[in-house]
Amino acid sequence: MTYLIHPRKLLRSVVLIGSALCAIACHGLLDVTNPTLVQDNDVANAAGANARRLDAIYHFSYNFTQISKNVAYFTDEAVYDYYGPPDNLEDYYYLGFDLHDNTVLVNMFTKNNRDEQLALLDDIFTASSLALYSMREYGRDTLKDEYLAQLFALRSFTLLEMAEDICSGFPINDITTDNRPLYSGPYTTDSATKYAVAQADSALAHGRDTTRFINFARVVKGRALLNLGQYAQAAAVVSAVPTEFTYTTDASTGNRFADFPYDIGGVGDREGGNGVPFVSANDPRVLTSYLQMRVTVPEDSLFNQLKYVDNTVPIVVASGVEARLIEAEAALHEPNPTKAFAILDTLRATVGLGAMTVPSTIDAQVDSLYKERAFWLYLTGRRLGDLRRLIRNYGRGAETVFPTGDYPLGGLRYGTATSIPFTVEVQGKNNPHITAGCTTP
Repeated sequence: MTYLIHPRKLLRSVVLIGSALCAIACHGLLDVTNPTLVQDNDVANAAGANARRLDAIYHFSYNFTQISKNVAYFTDEAVYDYYGPPDNLEDYYYLGFDLHDNTVLVNMFTKNNRDEQLALLDDIFTASSLALYSMREYGRDTLKDEYLAQLFALRSFTLLEMAEDICSGFPINDITTDNRPLYSGPYTTDSATKYAVAQADSALAHGRDTTRFINFARVVKGRALLNLGQYAQAAAVVSAVPTEFTYTTDASTGNRFADFPYDIGGVGDREGGNGVPFVSANDPRVLTSYLQMRVTVPEDSLFNQLKYVDNTVPIVVASGVEARLIEAEAALHEPNPTKAFAILDTLRATVGLGAMTVPSTIDAQVDSLYKERAFWLYLTGRRLGDLRRLIRNYGRGAETVFPTGDYPLGGLRYGTATSIPFTVEVQGKNNPHITAGCTTP
């Protein structure tokens, strides 16, 4: 029987509603307001520099909910259902779904001349570049270093998300001080991750008084160092981050996870055999509620997520909990599994969960750790990076990590992609340095 190549997940394609700029009148260190237009002649001053900073925060908060939602559907965190299965492949395009494997991408992104995941990340990165240029030139001396720390931390996070989500060979598109495109050559996963570390170091060099920005940068750098296999260094970086620390998106920009029922989407549960039991585990870190019986799998139920009950709930993008998870992973590499599981048990106790049994083998210990990461970091854009790290750093086979086998729609199978592709037709159209697509999965 011949199967059509199906994605790891049906990755939802949406059109990003145009970019917006934040009001010049907002001068507070942490304030973000509803966006309005800022003219070029308005930004050559301290207030304009702050408007650029707030604009970057707005783009980050607005885009990241869709970025993390794409990650959820690409991995095992979320599933799609339909009112009725499409009759042919063209119906998938009209529904806004993707069809791809490692090297082939046939989707709405190509039709709209847009690689959505990379475009969303590029949008944040270029907004932060304009903010940096303006803040360095016009920022108030009393706040300049703190604002620069925040912007560099945002850039580090964005670069790391690119490295974790997009297949190797992607460009990091940027912008010059006079709003002209600045095209890069292809980046590998490692080179983009190292770029993220450098930007986090810049954040830490500028950060002085605002520990919120400093801790944000520490967690992002620690996450990047995990990906690079520098476990002891990762633990050292996050050691000063308090467990109660959180850095979140700005709630005023909305949270698209609240649209799960309208997407006809739900919480994944052991999807494709390898998926985490996000529903059936009845874990307090992933609360769910019954939504409806699935159309594509009539004997199965679809459950809604309750982490984001409405679109005013922000997404945690860095936290002390994640810092402790980084320390736990580093402890496994000392190797000190007793220490690692003591860290995990301390976290579990905060939500009323009991202590875990320490498995006897390193593979089982890693399995337990990553399951804990899956529950703690659910729907925060981390899952794809975690699954790829299991492959890259721990030698796991892709078919033992990602959903695999027959897809419930029939006549389809999960694909073999382990990262979100970009298309050379889109990226190479204006960028002469991009002449090939994904070089590695």
